[in-house]
Amino acid sequence: MNPDEAVAATPLQHALDAFATSLGHLVKLVEDGALCDLDPSDLVEFMRDVEQVRNRIPLIDHAVISHAVESELPAALCQRSINRVLTASLCISAAEAGRRVRAAEHLGPRRSLTGEPLSVWRPHLANAQRCGEITPEQVGVIDTELRKVDGRGFDPGEVESGERILVEAARAAGPEDLRGLAARVVEAIDPDGTLPDDEHQQLRRFFHLRTAKDGSFRGEFRLTPEVGQKLKVILDPLSAPQQTSFCIGDGETVPEDADPDSAGGDPSGSGRDAGAGVGTANGRRAIEPDPRTRGQRVHDAIGQICDRLLRSGSLPDAGGTPTTLVVTIDADKLSSGAGSGSFADCTPVAAQSVIDLADQAEVAWCVKGSRGDVLALGRSRRLASPAQTLALFARDGGCSFPNCDVEPSWCERHHVVPWLDGGPTDLSNLTLVCRYHHHDFERRGWRCRIDRDGLPAWIPPKWIDRQQRPIVHPRILIRRWKPREALPDADPPW
Repeated sequence: MNPDEAVAATPLQHALDAFATSLGHLVKLVEDGALCDLDPSDLVEFMRDVEQVRNRIPLIDHAVISHAVESELPAALCQRSINRVLTASLCISAAEAGRRVRAAEHLGPRRSLTGEPLSVWRPHLANAQRCGEITPEQVGVIDTELRKVDGRGFDPGEVESGERILVEAARAAGPEDLRGLAARVVEAIDPDGTLPDDEHQQLRRFFHLRTAKDGSFRGEFRLTPEVGQKLKVILDPLSAPQQTSFCIGDGETVPEDADPDSAGGDPSGSGRDAGAGVGTANGRRAIEPDPRTRGQRVHDAIGQICDRLLRSGSLPDAGGTPTTLVVTIDADKLSSGAGSGSFADCTPVAAQSVIDLADQAEVAWCVKGSRGDVLALGRSRRLASPAQTLALFARDGGCSFPNCDVEPSWCERHHVVPWLDGGPTDLSNLTLVCRYHHHDFERRGWRCRIDRDGLPAWIPPKWIDRQQRPIVHPRILIRRWKPREALPDADPPW
């Protein structure tokens, strides 16, 4: 062909060019202020007309996708599916490509194996979209819900009746209202709530976990109903908000609108009203709400599960040794709490995080020379022994932080005087603390000490109690209390 000859445009290209020209003219009129000539009712009518045109655009998508599949376009382009063709060619997301392909399957033209044309799968939905009466979002809502009762032994007539009802409703109802109605229609078709068979659920199960460049972990999963229920039962109580409420003193009160900064300030710097104190008949009730989001609480709950599993000693051995979390860090960095170390896979970890990890495990020291050769190996006991842990269970009965009710098996062992500062791993220097309070109390201005009776006492910040009177958990006092023989004259545990 002579390159100077103009390539004849197809009728399809002529139509698209005319559409683009008309659209450009319309955009120019709108940008030049033509909308100013419309009163409110005319403006609303114009918006509806534009939306009607927009709603018909997917008809082209349906036809293009159906033809591309029939002509085996993905294979010609060395792509695995039509979805990949759309994402690569049109630069759209995988989610948007999937939405268009699903709509084309049920609203686009179909052919039999021998090439005869077939009616569309959703005739009422397709006709409403052809007239521009229903939006792509509404189409997605209706089609998604009706797929739950497609081809699974349900009466096709009932499914079509449900489709017709939903299409009629879509002319006046938005997506959210339509979604609720669609669920009720599906329930009427399938009152028993038929579930996918177990084999199908098993085939779809997966759990993917990957390390991001910043050292964090990301992933996605799909659990079977049984595994999902097990995980939910474990996570729900552990991820509940840890709101702390307790009374201090008997007479001194702090007004509800008191400024925490005037009494020492909120050491967290969060700016939250953590409960400056509420006057009561017998003293003052202070409340500290949980500042974590739901997602953060679930994350911390998973951390508690991992801690308990690692402490249980029930994990299979790895490389001939018990399952161990290996961290490498310079001794000076560990003692100062500054800088960072690394996990066995070279993922960086902050020194403070190493300190938190070491509080729940035995620490193995590895001294290396300037060339990296190992000069000495040693081990120092930081983790409480099983006997000490049982003694803590008996003494504390759970988290010792005021009014916390986390049971002992879910608690961590806390060194009152930090181990790195010379604090011994003895009962006189240990207490049980839940993960939330263990990693948050110091930031919020709390301190812990062992009192003269050998009990863990918590000292609140000044903005909660100006006198900073130590608080021993009532549970611990009750467990320790031994009434005299004359019970009516016995002193209460507190």
